[in-house]
Amino acid sequence: MLVGCVLIVAAAPASATGKVSLQVGHAEFAGLQIEDLGLDWTPGTGTAGRVGMRAARIRGIGSTGPLSAISIDCAALSISGDLLNCESGQLSGALGSLGGQNTRFSARTQADGGLKMHLDAVALAGGRARVDLRLDGAGWELDSSLSEFEIAAMAKVAAPLIEIPEGFTTSGHASGRLLATGHGDELRSANAEFAITTLNFADAAGALAGEAVAGELRIKLIADRSGEFSIDGKLTLTGGQVYSDPIFLDFGRHRMSVDFSGKLSPDASHFAAREFLLAHDGIASVSGSATLDFFGETMLQEAKLAISDLDLANALPAYVQPYLTGTSLKDLEGLGRVHGEVDVAAGLPTRAVLTFKGVTLDSQTGSLSVNGLDGTLNWFDDSLRSELAGQIDDDSFRSSMTWKSASLWGIEFGPVELPFTTTGRHFRLLEPKLLPIFNGGLAIKTLRVRHAGTDQMYLRFDAEVRPISVALLGRALGWPEFSGTLSGSIPDLQLSQGVVTLGGNLEAAIFDGRVVVRDLRLRNPLGKFPQLYASIDVEQLDLERVTNTFSFGMITGRLSGQVADLEMFDWMPVAFDARFRTPPGDKSKHRISQRAVKNLSSIGGGSGGGVAAALQGGFLKFFDSFGYDRLGLSCTLANDVCTMRGVESAPGGYYIVKGSGLPRINVIGSQSRVAWTRLVRQLGAIMQSEIVVE
Repeated sequence: MLVGCVLIVAAAPASATGKVSLQVGHAEFAGLQIEDLGLDWTPGTGTAGRVGMRAARIRGIGSTGPLSAISIDCAALSISGDLLNCESGQLSGALGSLGGQNTRFSARTQADGGLKMHLDAVALAGGRARVDLRLDGAGWELDSSLSEFEIAAMAKVAAPLIEIPEGFTTSGHASGRLLATGHGDELRSANAEFAITTLNFADAAGALAGEAVAGELRIKLIADRSGEFSIDGKLTLTGGQVYSDPIFLDFGRHRMSVDFSGKLSPDASHFAAREFLLAHDGIASVSGSATLDFFGETMLQEAKLAISDLDLANALPAYVQPYLTGTSLKDLEGLGRVHGEVDVAAGLPTRAVLTFKGVTLDSQTGSLSVNGLDGTLNWFDDSLRSELAGQIDDDSFRSSMTWKSASLWGIEFGPVELPFTTTGRHFRLLEPKLLPIFNGGLAIKTLRVRHAGTDQMYLRFDAEVRPISVALLGRALGWPEFSGTLSGSIPDLQLSQGVVTLGGNLEAAIFDGRVVVRDLRLRNPLGKFPQLYASIDVEQLDLERVTNTFSFGMITGRLSGQVADLEMFDWMPVAFDARFRTPPGDKSKHRISQRAVKNLSSIGGGSGGGVAAALQGGFLKFFDSFGYDRLGLSCTLANDVCTMRGVESAPGGYYIVKGSGLPRINVIGSQSRVAWTRLVRQLGAIMQSEIVVE
């Protein structure tokens, strides 16, 4: 129709001015619908002359939307039969989503009825583009070179082809080349190469964001009959940072490249990577297959990953430390290599087979260190473990880890090999093992954990403590350096429904005596306010070792007693009935130093001042120590008040120390009710005192 109009204008006799004009209300050409078409022709020499065209609106270009206020001026239009050729023209107007334009162009109709156009400088998304466009009915082919376009504006241009989630924002600039074919609104194929100068993006929740990302993207896609796209490409990121809660990656420090091929959904929201190869320089090399949901709550829907190499020195800060923020391991560092396989479903791992070689882990705060870690971890989630049961060899579920040395909060562990199985949140040690600790060890008979980290967590632990130096243990934990060794048993310890219980007594040998913990119960041990209940028996402790450890002042002899009905809240005592005294029939030497006398007298009140005065004056000051018959002290704690007693009643109070021999000295307590917080402060002051009077 349009060609016919042009031919009519060209064949019409020229008016006095040599110009012919034609106005058409509606025209169709090459699949386009044109409204209020106006044509002007000015004859030229040797050619068909100069032609101008104006249109109020042009419809039928699906990728851009309707064009409006279009003006086309062809200074030299040649006509050959039904074919038109404009080598030098000017186009202006609003090209739908491409915005306002004013560019030179050339256009040529084809024998098959199509139209080819070349546009020198199309204003596109804040940048410029050179465009070659071929229209054939509703079909189209595009070859465009794009320079420094704005990514946010380009997203709006691409909106008919790609769905952008609400609240997802982008900015930045890129350049490149795009070759594409389509039909109306449908994209049939594309081949693109883009250089990303800078890219910023963020989702509405702030869980995914990027800043100043730079790199290159090469991509080729072909649509199939279902509307999906077969896609091959490579993305290389060389600068900027990306945050995907809680992971933060800096591509300026460690560049990343991803080669991929697979299927892209029609709205570009889902991508099923048939295969990919990810190379994160200096950190990891990973290949496999994956399904991504770019705008869903969980991006990684499904994956099978093969980790050919992972360098812990760089991988821990990038991929592990973000999950440890706020924990005692927030500064965890490491060396060594890891390789293996990981399967993922719905954003969560379902299987992991990882091999560790020459791994070193270290926390600067001293909370954890491991040296020479080697072995293989085989982990399955519960459903996959059940599915595979009986189908594969049991050894496939077995894990084994060894280390040369390790420490936890300063407690040193020697070399050990630990065979175990782990499924979901469950763990089981496969055979008894001796875990070396300092110069002794922990002989573990049973260790089993179920539902770790949940309210249903269950733990069973049964072990014997082989003699461990208490001095080494105390030094590691920042305690006073106790003398002697720690040994005993931990029988059938269980954690169930938030309560820790023992199947028997917890026994330890210390200070050449014996301590037995009975009826232990611990509620909410991993919660904010743990509660502990127990009774403790103390048998035949060597007082000289005890008092030397705490710098209390020397006391020789033995001490026995018990702490009955102990109750602690948030690790602070709130109730107990404690009684300690010289055991009946004790034949050991009973001596007490001046300093110990003064400290004991200050605890009981009453005679403290008199005892101090007696020790500072008179002949008692010439004695370093005194004999005693027996000593003892009791405290029943309730409502933050300690009801105190001694070994027996005394005039005006109770005997804490009942003297013997010459010179004789008695320590008598006069206060039977003492505020518990005050008593704790007194004991703390005594322990911290550096005054030694022996």
